[in-house]
Formats: sequence, structure tokens, C-alpha cells
Amino acid sequence: MEKYYGEWIPFSGSSAVILGVVLLGFAGVFAFFGFKIKNSLRVKRPGKALAGVLVIVWILSILTFLVNIGVYSILLQQAKFNGTVPNNPITKFTLLFALISFLIIFFINRKTGGKIAFLSAVLAAMAGPMVFELPFDLIVMGRTYPPIPPSPALLRTLFFFPLFMIEITTISLMFFSRLFKITKYTLYSLAGMFIVFAIWAFISFSFAYTPIFLVLNVASKAIAFCTVVTLFLPEKNLDA
Repeated sequence: MEKYYGEWIPFSGSSAVILGVVLLGFAGVFAFFGFKIKNSLRVKRPGKALAGVLVIVWILSILTFLVNIGVYSILLQQAKFNGTVPNNPITKFTLLFALISFLIIFFINRKTGGKIAFLSAVLAAMAGPMVFELPFDLIVMGRTYPPIPPSPALLRTLFFFPLFMIEITTISLMFFSRLFKITKYTLYSLAGMFIVFAIWAFISFSFAYTPIFLVLNVASKAIAFCTVVTLFLPEKNLDA
């Protein structure tokens, strides 16, 4: 029988209920603050020094992640592990949503200047998956099961620590755009994503093996990209 790795242990019983309630709590917090926001909130653009540090950390995080993946692949080969990663049906949707978000942001901001609109669209397309992946990875990290020694905790750290750094820094890169701002629609979108996460959690938060889990995965990722689009809406499209 073929072995798989790269999955996670689904939630069940009280753990599924607790996770679902916690996620609903986050959704409620985002919805509450979205209701309270009347005007968009701008984030101060980083200076040259901070921007340089952020870019360096981003690059080093990516390189560290790739090196760790390479080392782990070597360990798998040395252990003669013959398992495979299960088919990932989500990647094609991620690429599609990234393209759509890029086109939307570039089109609605084209009058601000092609360079600014293009940069904002690129940063948004990069950050969209990370808005989904950051909470998703926090949820599944402790339930992954690396197939070979050393300890699962060590391998999780080697995999997830640079991954979290990539996610956080990629999201932070959006601060470079002068169009970036947080609106009530951003917070409402985040609330919607966490509601979908909560529904997913209540029914075990399983890998996308079946249509229902695939739909929940794709829906939450689509809302993550919607969240990013709201960060670049022109002022004229926002309520006062």
C-alpha cells in the first residue's frame, strides 16, 4: 500500500468543537471592529532602512525554507522512504485567484499610475495565499506527522518556522504600496474567512479528499484573496 505524507491528522470530538468555537471567536472580533471602523486606516510606509531589512528577511526566509526542504528530501532518500505527497487539487485555484486579484487591482487603480498599480497588484497577488496560509498553518502545524526521524517536533520547526516568516514578511510587503489601507471590508472579509474555517473545523478540518472539504478550502482561499483586494480599493469606492 502506498504511503502518503504532507497531510495532517483531522480534528474530531471536543478538539473539533473547540477549534470551531475559537475560529468563530476570531470571526466575531474582526466583524466587530469592521462595524466600528468608519474611515479607512492607512499604515505608514516603511522607510528605506526598514524596507531593506524586510526584503532581506523575506529573501533569507525563502532560502532557508528551500534549504530545509532539500535537506529533508535527502533524509527521505537515505531512509528509503517510498511514500508520495498526495495530489494537491488547490494549487490551480490559488493561481487563478492570484491572477484575478492582480487584474482587478491593476484595473481599478490604473489611473493612479501604471507603476503604482502594477506594484500593488503584484504585492497583492503574492500576499493573497499568505493571508490564508498563516492561520491555516497555525491550525494544522501540530497535527502534521513527519514520516521519518528525527523527532516530529524538530522537523515541524524546520519546516514551519521559515514558512511563517515567509508568510508574515510577504504580507508585510504590501505596506510598500501607497495604495495600501485597511477598511471595514477588509475586516468583514477576514471574518468571512474565519467563519468558513470554523465550519471546516466543526466537520474535522480534513485534507481536501472529498468535495465538501475541497469546497471549504477553495472558498476560504477565495475570501483571503478578496481580503487582499479590499486593501487596495480606491477611496471613491469606499463609504465615508
